[in-house]
Amino acid sequence: MTIESFSQHVDSRRGKAFGWPAELTYQATEGPEVIDVTVSFSESVNDSAWRRIDPWGFAFVREVEKISKKPIRLIFSVQTSIQIDKCQYEALKRRVSYLAATNGMQVSLLKQGFVDRLYSMPELACRPDTEVIRGDYSERGDDDTAGRLEKDFQAYLFGKGLHGDTDPESPRTNERLALFGRDFVGLGKVKSGEKQKGYEVQREFPTGVFDKQVKEANRILSTEFVDLVTLNKHRQLAVIEIKFDDSKLEVISQVLNYALYFYSYRAKLTPLLNAKLGCDTASLDLVTYLVSNAFHKKFNDVWPFYTRGSLAIRQVTMGYMPNPYFDHPQ
Repeated sequence: MTIESFSQHVDSRRGKAFGWPAELTYQATEGPEVIDVTVSFSESVNDSAWRRIDPWGFAFVREVEKISKKPIRLIFSVQTSIQIDKCQYEALKRRVSYLAATNGMQVSLLKQGFVDRLYSMPELACRPDTEVIRGDYSERGDDDTAGRLEKDFQAYLFGKGLHGDTDPESPRTNERLALFGRDFVGLGKVKSGEKQKGYEVQREFPTGVFDKQVKEANRILSTEFVDLVTLNKHRQLAVIEIKFDDSKLEVISQVLNYALYFYSYRAKLTPLLNAKLGCDTASLDLVTYLVSNAFHKKFNDVWPFYTRGSLAIRQVTMGYMPNPYFDHPQ
């Protein structure tokens, strides 16, 4: 298949079952030395589409790589016809900046026809002092009855009743995260005759960034809620997003948003993290986890683009059932 015919094939599969998202257009043009790949919005967009453009762009790149060995120049384009959501655009710019810096390929972002200079890694790590975050938040109660599998499971992991409902001084600890595998096993086991408690855990930790003052008119980045924040058994700061029965590819963007938030504002977050987790977190390494029981069929093609950099981002597969033949062929 040629590059041109592949672009036509992808275009024919836009908006169809098991195809490519209709909100995006995909174009690959082969030159003498490089292939230019442009991914753009095709119509007015919502929050999901803003998170969709970069993982699906890299999914398109991966397919082009299978056809040609030439270097690829990747362009994400936000056209003049698109009404820009400043918070979603800023999140996209930060993701694209990180991905450009860590993947050894040319990646650009066009904002309404003009090249928008991407952030450097030092700029992502050290945001201006004028960018502020919340200094505190109200903790979620045990009576949260959202009625969804993710929220119910989140509440279980948070530990309702784990140390007695009547003891307000007893911190929530993370022994139940042993379900997530090797980074969390053994947190609540008995050692030398004494039960070793796990680390404290916080539920629905809010993000959100503002200019100078925490108020809606000054918002820079949207507020989202990280499912769980705690420490793993290696005493690393663990930022955990849980997805069940949700195999959308854009969950990858959401996890990178969280990783970049904690990476960019770590110093400002330290007092809050210390208070909420009951320990000194300033020197702890950061690890972000995506936990799910179902992943998109293109997940394995896209995930490497997001995990090549300095941020530790890990996949946890819940409910994995090994196939005895394919995993251990005779």
